[in-house]
Formats: sequence, structure tokens, C-alpha cells
Amino acid sequence: MNKRESLIWLCIIFVISVAMFLTGCPSNQEGKQQNLKAFDFSLKTIEGEEIQLKSYQGKEIVHLAFWATWCPSCLMEIPKLKNLYYAAENKPYEVLSIDVGLNDSIERVKQTQARYQLPYKILFDGTGEVSKRYGIIGVPTHIIINKEGMVIDRLNQLPENPKAYLAQVFSQ
Repeated sequence: MNKRESLIWLCIIFVISVAMFLTGCPSNQEGKQQNLKAFDFSLKTIEGEEIQLKSYQGKEIVHLAFWATWCPSCLMEIPKLKNLYYAAENKPYEVLSIDVGLNDSIERVKQTQARYQLPYKILFDGTGEVSKRYGIIGVPTHIIINKEGMVIDRLNQLPENPKAYLAQVFSQ
């Protein structure tokens, strides 16, 4: 193999690696970090409202949905997240959708919110600090926090049946 062929193969491997990261390949973190205290954080919604995680403690189960506007898997999962949100409408269950901020902007997130008519709160992690603290290495990633502030589930995909999943979450 000559130098040119080696360089071509190296470029192909690099492009495939980047593509796998950007398309939200599963992070193999599913189910890990359960029964750990959730990290408190404060982020602004895309409308500018300050949200602090600890304000939900003792009141509601919190679903942190980490995503990005450029992630095809995240966009394909929007109908499932909306179904879960509506299935939990009269329950103490809050969805906080967190854009990881990487290669994104509040304006793009607002455009995505309008395009897909996202009904839940959307926060912007511009520094990536919250994503780092939760060990987010791929999107989408979902972290479920109980009323006591403990992580009870971590998912790379949402379940097909939101009502059954909610029943499972509320039984824990």
C-alpha cells in the first residue's frame, strides 16, 4: 500500500468516526449511574427563565432529555418524547429538554421548537458543563430523577409504550 492509499484510508476512518459521534450512537451508559444523587444545576430556558433542578425535589419526577438540533436520532425521537410528555400530563412528572450546546445556538433551538411544536421546557447548556457532569457522551440520552433527587434510570432510547414506562417509573 502506498502513501496515498494509507492517507485515504486514514481519512475514511476519521470521517466514519465523526459521523458515528454526530448521529448519536448509543453511549452504552444505559442503566448506569442509577441510585446516585443527581447533580444540581441551574440553566436558562430558551425564553430566558432560570430553572434550578433542586426546585423540583420533593415534588416531581424529573426527566432530563439531553439532545441537539443537529442529531438525527434526537429529531426522530421527538414524537416519542412528546407522547411521554402528554401521557404524564396530569402526573408529577416534568420533562426538561436540555440542548447540549455543542455546535448549536439558542436561535437554532428556537427554530426546532417552533418546527416540531415542542411543548416541554427547553434549556440550553451553552458551556456543556451540565452535560459533562451527567457524563453525556452521546445524544439522545435520558436521565430520570425521582422525587428524592436520585437518578433512577438512564436511557439512550425512549420506550415504545409511554404509559407502561410511566407506571414503572412511578412504582420505583
